[in-house]
Amino acid sequence: MKSGTRSARFGIAAIACLAVTAAGAPAAFAAPNDPSAPICTMSYPVPVEPFQTPASSEVFATSANGSVDLKVHTNAGTDIAYDQKFSVNWANLDTGRSGVADTSAQVKGSDNTLTVTGIPTKPGRILFNLGVFNHGEGQNYTNGECSAEYQVS
Repeated sequence: MKSGTRSARFGIAAIACLAVTAAGAPAAFAAPNDPSAPICTMSYPVPVEPFQTPASSEVFATSANGSVDLKVHTNAGTDIAYDQKFSVNWANLDTGRSGVADTSAQVKGSDNTLTVTGIPTKPGRILFNLGVFNHGEGQNYTNGECSAEYQVS
């Protein structure tokens, strides 16, 4: 009798685990991409000694007809201008296509945008490895990196 009770408990526990697992499954069937939500965020210090002032960048994506536009919005964390390079490595997980792109600009203050347009990913699940590389005066460098998977139709 004890073994039957124990089996019943294990069966209930297994069903509960399956229910919890199934509850997490809809993430694979998520709603279409929200262009107002960042696909990833990076934090890093301003490239000015003593490297203690925070700066941050958020990356936003839009897609149409098998290509992607990426915008990085940077809060430079200072009114001292520095150079920023936005670098994109991408791979279409469904087709095997891959590529790179980048753009550069000087940033300062809280409202900066760098854009890479027309990335020819084709439809599919796209893995992005994104980075901002910052150069202040002399040999002062900092960077931020993030990765995101994005669905292109």
